[in-house]
Amino acid sequence: MNLTISVVNYGFRACFFLVLVILSSGCQTKQPKTYSCTLPSGYQVESAFAQAGADLAHLQCHYQFDQYMDNLLEIAASNPQEKNKEYFSHFLSDAKRNGVISQLQAQRYYRRYFSPDFVSLGAMHNNCTTTCQHQVDLVKKMKLELHDKKLGLLEVVGDRDSYAQADQEFNQLLILIDATCLACQENK
Repeated sequence: MNLTISVVNYGFRACFFLVLVILSSGCQTKQPKTYSCTLPSGYQVESAFAQAGADLAHLQCHYQFDQYMDNLLEIAASNPQEKNKEYFSHFLSDAKRNGVISQLQAQRYYRRYFSPDFVSLGAMHNNCTTTCQHQVDLVKKMKLELHDKKLGLLEVVGDRDSYAQADQEFNQLLILIDATCLACQENK
């Protein structure tokens, strides 16, 4: 009888201990894995894009997208080549696929830096209400975009012809905006 109580007592203690272990491990909070976002640097264009793409696959790095873009532009400018447009196209597509930016944002980024056409204008740059009331801001946005096109087309890609086309379009748009606003004032 004494042996039976000891065995039961031992079994009860073992079960009690096992329940305590299970309960205490269930109460422990698991720390989320942190990822160290490292902005690309140096002069190795291909590895910089690979690193940036890998980092932006992690949610913790999404908020640094603009910094990644700026660093990649700087790195690519150290080795201007046509292939850099392809690197940026893939980078922006990956950022879109990872939910960092939208499809429209990806297109605007690409066109802003690597197309001679201006995206800051929108569709109605020859309209009295939208253009003339905001002419100073519009011209300022266009100048900033021309600067970005210089960086993308000329410094990153080395495409003098496309940058010259962008510069020519910029000057033509300034003339068009001035003429539109002058006509709008005469019609008042």
